[in-house]
This record gives sequence, structure tokens and C-alpha cells, in this order.
Amino acid sequence: MPYKFECYQDGCNFAVRADSREEVVRLVRTHAEAEHGLSLSGDDIEPEIDEAGTDDL
Repeated sequence: MPYKFECYQDGCNFAVRADSREEVVRLVRTHAEAEHGLSLSGDDIEPEIDEAGTDDL
């Protein structure tokens, strides 16, 4: 099952979709640090990850 995350902090339109939760966490952590100067843990990100349905393709 694919997973997705969408960032709307400060008007940010970053969105990611990946096959694993771990990959989503890795990509979100990289984005958060590079674009927002935030250092997030997996525990910060996990609750915000959603399952991507077929309508998200």
C-alpha cells in the first residue's frame, strides 16, 4: 500500500508519495530541514502519513 504526506506549513505545497512509510519519513525529514529549518523525528511525522488510495495516483 502506498503512503502520502502533504506539507502546508507557511503555504508550502510539498507533497510526497512512496511505497513505504520509512521512505515517506526520510523524504519529509529532508524536506523539513532544507525548506523549513526543522529537525523532525519519525515520531513527529508518522501521525501525519496517510495511506494513498487509487484516487491519489
